[in-house]
Amino acid sequence: MAQQVYCNNCGSTTNPKVAGSIIITLILIWFAVIPAIIYEIWRAKNKRCRQCGSPAIMPLHSPLAQQTIQRQQDRQNYENLMREMNELKSQPIPAPVIEPNLPPSLPPELPPVEVFAIDKNINGGLIEFFGLQRWYQATFNDEQKHRLEERFGTVSGNKLASGPVRFKFPNVDILQFLYDLEEKLKPQEFSDVYKLVDEQFKIEAGKFCKIVGNRWDNEKYYKSWFALMKYRIDALNKLKDDNYFRQGQFDAIDDNFATQPCLDISGKGFNILNGDLDRAFDQHFFEPTKGCRCTVRGYRD
Repeated sequence: MAQQVYCNNCGSTTNPKVAGSIIITLILIWFAVIPAIIYEIWRAKNKRCRQCGSPAIMPLHSPLAQQTIQRQQDRQNYENLMREMNELKSQPIPAPVIEPNLPPSLPPELPPVEVFAIDKNINGGLIEFFGLQRWYQATFNDEQKHRLEERFGTVSGNKLASGPVRFKFPNVDILQFLYDLEEKLKPQEFSDVYKLVDEQFKIEAGKFCKIVGNRWDNEKYYKSWFALMKYRIDALNKLKDDNYFRQGQFDAIDDNFATQPCLDISGKGFNILNGDLDRAFDQHFFEPTKGCRCTVRGYRD
């Protein structure tokens, strides 16, 4: 049975299907065997989501897939809770019945206040939260700001350049923010704004490690390597602080963009207590590896 995968496009969990068509294979066999074999190898390496046909799939057991599924479940649970609360509010509250010689009943308890890991009562939205006010004001004209803020909209309750900022989770990062903002600006009509955001993203990423210009502009997953580093570092620190895990490993996404350094280290165990995982982490993430989307996780002996 094929290993189940998670589709990052439609969010479904299913067995993958191979690309192409068996009919083409049969036609190729009729003329020549070798092209048919090559075509079948290509099909086996290019798997798709069975539901939507997208190639954006990852193994179901991978940490990235599990984190994405968990976030979806958390969001669904939150939406269900809010729906139930709204239904309760819409129901009429019966008048309290006062028994003889008894004090009136106490008013019902209010629902618990939602708690945020980050709650900043500011005026400038995410731009102010990440300290980008000077860049934002100096870089964009009024028309570009309008298009930029309209395109960004509201993400997780936060606006781009106005209002307070709240996050349920503490591991927010400016590189992830700029990467996500850039992804929203890829349509051609935002190309002028995209270039300006990309310049700032490159500056912020350059504070982390040296940027190679031709890789930045042309290499797939090069920019995402910087956007994922905060999550990798947080995962490493959590493993070191948690006495439950004694071994750690790196998980690579094995697809056509994966390169040998990631495939070589994927699945190997490193001792957390004696610093082996620390040293392997520093070596593997010293600089961006082509195609690297490795994640870090722990396990028991």
